This record gives sequence, C-alpha cells and structure tokens, in this order.
Amino acid sequence: MINLINWRNIYLLTVSLRIIFTLSNSYIHPDEHFQSLEVLANKILGYETNIPWEFTNGAPARSYGPLYITYGPILYLTKALNLDLTPIQIWYIIRLQVCLISWLMTDFCLYWMLPVKHERIKAIFFTSTSFVTLVFQDHLFSNSIETVLLICAIYIIDDLRYIQENPDLYGVEKTNSIFALGALVACGIFNRITFPAFLVLPGWFVLKYLYNHVLSLVPLALGFLAPSIAFVLFDTWMYQSSNYVITPLNNLMYNANPDNLKLHGLHPLYTHVLVNLPQILGPGLLFIVSKRYWKTTAFLSIASALSFLSLIPHQELRFLIPILPLCCCCFDLSQKWISSYSVYAWYLFNIAMSLLMGVYHQGGVVPVLNYMRENDLKGTQIWWHTYSPPSWLLGSQSVETIALDETSATKKDFTLVDAMGSDVDEVESLLFKRDKPIYLITPVASFHNFNATHFRPIYIFKHHIDLDHLQWKHFQLGLGVYELL
Repeated sequence: MINLINWRNIYLLTVSLRIIFTLSNSYIHPDEHFQSLEVLANKILGYETNIPWEFTNGAPARSYGPLYITYGPILYLTKALNLDLTPIQIWYIIRLQVCLISWLMTDFCLYWMLPVKHERIKAIFFTSTSFVTLVFQDHLFSNSIETVLLICAIYIIDDLRYIQENPDLYGVEKTNSIFALGALVACGIFNRITFPAFLVLPGWFVLKYLYNHVLSLVPLALGFLAPSIAFVLFDTWMYQSSNYVITPLNNLMYNANPDNLKLHGLHPLYTHVLVNLPQILGPGLLFIVSKRYWKTTAFLSIASALSFLSLIPHQELRFLIPILPLCCCCFDLSQKWISSYSVYAWYLFNIAMSLLMGVYHQGGVVPVLNYMRENDLKGTQIWWHTYSPPSWLLGSQSVETIALDETSATKKDFTLVDAMGSDVDEVESLLFKRDKPIYLITPVASFHNFNATHFRPIYIFKHHIDLDHLQWKHFQLGLGVYELL
C-alpha cells in the first residue's frame, strides 16, 4: 500500500512541515497558554500575567513540577544569560523544543515497539502525516506532554508483555524498565489526573509481570514515589502552603463535582467516540475498523482511554490526542475496502486540518499582541470574539487582564478587557466609559457590528478565523485592531 520511496519522501516533507507549523501562530485552546507560559513567565521572568484559577485557588489543581521540567530550563537560561529575546521568540523556541522531544521520543518508541519493518513504517508514516502530530503535538498543551509520557509507558508495558508471552524469557529482569514505568506514571498523573485512564487495560500485563517477579514491586514503587514526593514538596513550596499540596488529588476532587464541570461545559458521554475520535482520525477510521490489532497493547490503551475518559461528562478533542500514535499502530491496510484513494483522502484531510488548526484558527491573537508590544500601543484593549489574550506575550510591561464587567484596580500601561462573546451592546457601552486610547480588537468579520466611522483601523492580521462566532453572511478572514476616535 505504501511505496517505500514515497514513504521516505513524505516523511522528510513532514519534518519541514512540523517546523513550519511549530512556528505558526495558531491558537487552538486557551490552556496552551494559560496552563504553561502565562504561569511560568510570571514565576521565572517576573512578567505581570493573568494566572488562571488552577494555580490560585485554595486547593491548587495543577502541579508546577511538569511545567518547570518541560519549559523551565529555557526560561531560566534566558534569564541567566540576560538574552534579549522577545516573548514571541521565547514562545517559538520552547515550541521547537516540544516539537523535537515529541518527534524523537514518539518515533523511537514506535520503531522499537513494533515487531516488523512494514509495521514500523506504517505507524511512523501515519503518525507523522497526521494533523494531530503536525499541529496539536507542537502546541504547549499538557496533553502534548501526556502523549510523550504515554508512548514511553506503552513501549515499556509492551516489552513486559513480550517477556510474559515467551516462556524462554520468564527469567529476564526488567528492573530499570519497571522503575522508569513507575516514574512515567507519576509524572503522567501530576501532569494530568486522567493519565491512568490510558493504562488501565494494558496494566494487566504489568500485573502479570509483577506476579512472576514479585521483587519488581520495589523498583516500581520507588520509581513512582520518588517523583511524586518531589512534586508534592515542590508544589508545597511554590504555593507557600502550610499543608502538603497534592495537586492531582485536588484536581480529582474538583472534577468529581458536577457543578464545577458545568462551568467548563458538559458533553454527552458519546462525544469522544462519535465526535472527537472521527475528528482526529478522519479517513483513518476506515483503517482502524479491523479485528486484526484488537489484542495489541496499543489497541488496549486506545480502548482503555475511550472507555474511561467517556465516563467524564467534559470531553474535549485534545483529551484524546495521546492515542493518535497508538491508533496509527492499529491501522490495517490489508482490508478489502482500503485503496490508494483512501490514503489520498488521508492526505487531503490532514492537509486541510493542518492549515485550519495550524495557521488560521485564532491565528491573529499572538501576532496582534506582539504588534501592540512592539509599537508600545498602551491603553485599553477590548478583545471581542477572540480567545482570551495571553498577557505574557506583552513582556515585562505593566499589564492587567479584566472581564467586561470589571473595573481596573490600579492604572496599568496595558489593560486587556476579555469581552469573549459578550453582547455587542455591552461592548459598545464600555467603549465610551474608559479613558482613551481604546483599541477594539475583533475579527474583521465581527467589526460590521460597530459604526466604522468611530474607529481608525490600525492593523489587520489576515491569517485568522473565528470558528466560535462564524457568520457566513459576513465571512472574512483576519483579526483587526481598531482605535476609537
């Protein structure tokens, strides 16, 4: 099905595409900023930022440990060497780091986990050509970190399974692997409390191994406890708490309350299976509808994730991105309904989704913030019909972020008003209540709601689309900055 020469050419092409999409400005979800650099830029670089609730409430729900391990070194190096880097340059560098780690670790694990050459080629080929890999995996999501941790854990578990299924290898000890697995699980849980959902079913092979190697419980426990204790102590120090801070427990308790989940959106329990998985795989759904791989460790992890994550009524697409490489391991190209046209459909789907999610989706938010910083356009910025602007991109400025119905506590150089999807009348009312200069930042397609004679267009970034407030009647690409006259 996949010609080896074509595979090599396409794989090399995806390497350059990863770099291109890593350096693009799309903005997929607020958490990629507000659970990463919006927090660390404040703690390490001293920027005035908008710290989210997970890091500020009485029972913190996010651990600093995985963030400092992943993003901290570059930020500390920037600070220690007094490098003259702009926030957007720092953002690009850290995303390139995430891209490199993800690429190397995923390909390494897929190569060594799969038994024969054509299986390795197939898995790496489809993983590398997926928009999830090209775009989502290079954004600063906790889910991106989770993908790397999961593929490493599944690689180890599959190795333990191989030992159990080959009598000649029963006596083989995998002490280092067991220790590493414990550490991966600990890091995964402190990164995202849902991490064990991916491992429940594959964990059966770990239990079988431990049954035959009881002493391996010691390195497994040590591998889990060492980073867990370190994370708890580090978080306790970071949050300056008199009690031990166990963020996964706080996160679990928070999400166990249905009233809390309502604040973030409730979804039908079939959303992951019937909505999110088809969006991730597209035509790849045709490849995975086969019993051939149902007993593999990769497929058991997929089934485990879909089963247990579907029990939670808050279901976003990005929660499933760690299973993408595992799905590609289970693609069966020998099925009679699979043809070369199916692979072409895979190409077209992933090209379209890469452009949409990797270039245009809220693509103007970061460039506009960078433009405002570079041109020192101080004053009030009213952001309407956009995702929340991550204030860390304004750098070491005097900044505050408030909601539409809030007032400024103190005078700042930059006041960011996050109007989200508020009624246009409320936005217009605020425009004439604040001191000038006032900048309205909204998609070009949404600007028709205002009297254009009251504004002076300053800057328009064309590669932007607002899918949350899409109106075909007034459809236009672009995010504009308009100064109130």
